[in-house]
Amino acid sequence: MRKIKKLAMLPLLILALVFTGCGPTARNTEQTGPADIADDSIYKEMTGNVVVFGTSIWAIEPGPTGIASRLEEITSFKVTDNSVSGSMATRVEDDYLSDGSLISILLYNDDIYSRRMRDSIKEADYVILAFGGNDYYRGVPASGDGNSFENAMKLAVSTIKEMNPDAHIILIPPLNGWALIDGEYVSPMEIDFGNGTLGDFIDVVEKVAREEDLLCVNMSEVIVFSKDEPLKYFEDGSHLTESGRMLYAQYLAERIYGYYYSD
Repeated sequence: MRKIKKLAMLPLLILALVFTGCGPTARNTEQTGPADIADDSIYKEMTGNVVVFGTSIWAIEPGPTGIASRLEEITSFKVTDNSVSGSMATRVEDDYLSDGSLISILLYNDDIYSRRMRDSIKEADYVILAFGGNDYYRGVPASGDGNSFENAMKLAVSTIKEMNPDAHIILIPPLNGWALIDGEYVSPMEIDFGNGTLGDFIDVVEKVAREEDLLCVNMSEVIVFSKDEPLKYFEDGSHLTESGRMLYAQYLAERIYGYYYSD
């Protein structure tokens, strides 16, 4: 067993492009997934402070049916949810999302909220980086030199390691359910907004996790697009329904347990 120790939403224009069929064309690739994961009392063995940096997938529902609350309910974790809508985007100068980027929060911002977020890392046993689709929709390069999603993620990981060398960092790739194109629900896995498909962004997170020896929890493995039931898990293509949030928390608990607690 391993040793255990609110800002602006995405631009409305971008959302309009995604959900009204004004965006790019794509192949209609349908996916199907496994049944919902059952609750398991063994997850109550998991204790410690969990700090989450996520996007509106987490932040949009801070109440009892939110992902953070569900994760606490399933486990014995104490969860500090630092998620902010639009917050995991790459820092781009002169872009309004700059101040809300994870890199800005970790390295640049001096407001009271960012300082509290940084302080929470110092007390964390686990730090979860739950990336959203903000960079994907804006056409930020998935990888490569300079201002890319991959480089921003690597900088965030190295910064958190310096802040708290004992914290276990967990990466969650971007998750999106569907786009509405020409009146039809379409999986985003092969839609390219300029610098890679959603699948490319997921691949980058998995690559960094391998290089850094970190747990990577790909929610697209269980929370997937279904042409027959497009609204089962995603209420608007990007944000999760109550069922989706519960499944998200359950799968996250299962993967953390399997990685850190099981023999």
